[in-house]
Amino acid sequence: MIDVCISYGFGEGNRFQQETIPDKIQLAIWKYDVFMELKDDAVKALNEHGTDVKVVHLPLDTLRQSLDDIDRLIDFCICRIGCRRFVVHPNKNITPFIDHFIERWGYSDLAQLLIETFGWRTHKALRGPLEILEVCIANPELAMVIDTSHIEELWFDHRIMPTLLKYTPVIHLSNRAKGHGSHMPFNSADGELKLVGFVRDLKHRYNWNGDIVLEYMPEHKDKLMKNKKYIERLLA
Repeated sequence: MIDVCISYGFGEGNRFQQETIPDKIQLAIWKYDVFMELKDDAVKALNEHGTDVKVVHLPLDTLRQSLDDIDRLIDFCICRIGCRRFVVHPNKNITPFIDHFIERWGYSDLAQLLIETFGWRTHKALRGPLEILEVCIANPELAMVIDTSHIEELWFDHRIMPTLLKYTPVIHLSNRAKGHGSHMPFNSADGELKLVGFVRDLKHRYNWNGDIVLEYMPEHKDKLMKNKKYIERLLA
C-alpha cells in the first residue's frame, strides 16, 4: 500500500507551516531549539487532529547539534509522537552520525535512519543515490529517501529505479524547473520531470509500497491537498 502525506511543520519560520494540520504528515522539524520549545503543544495539536506522523524530518542543522540533543529529540518523537523513521541530509559529519545512530538505535529496531538524496553537483558528503545505496546495503538499519526534485533525471530510468526502490520506504515528491527552482507541484506544467507517469509506475510497474511525501515550497502550499487527492486517484 502507498500512503500519500504532506510535509508539515510547527513554529515561526518553518516553511512547511500551514493553517490546518493534515491527517497524514511528514513532521518537518526546521530548527531544533524552536521545536523543543513547543514540542508539547505540537503533540497536543497532532492528537487533537488525529494526525498520523509517518516520518520525521530531522532539523537541517542536525549534524551540527550535539548527539545528546538529537538523541533527546528522537526519544521524544518515538515516545510521544509514535514515529520511528527519521530523515537526515547527507551533509558533513554524516558518517559519524550514522555510526552513532546505529549504535544507539539500530539494533533495538526502535528507529530507522533515512538518508535523503541530492544531486551529484551539490557535493554532499554522500553524493547521489549510488553512494547512499552502498551505505544502506552495508547497514540494514538504514534506508534512502528519494527526493525527486533533487536527483538527476537519469535515475528515473526503468532499469535503475527498481534497485533504488528496494531501499526506499519514503519518496519526497515534487518537481523542478530552471528559473523556478525545486519543490514545485509534482504535476506542474513548467516542471522538467514527468512525475504523473512515475507515480503510476510506483504501483503498477514497480509494485512499490511506501509513503509519498508532498514537499512543496510555501508559494505552492495551496496545491498540496488537491495534489494529494489527485495522487490517490492515480494509485487507485
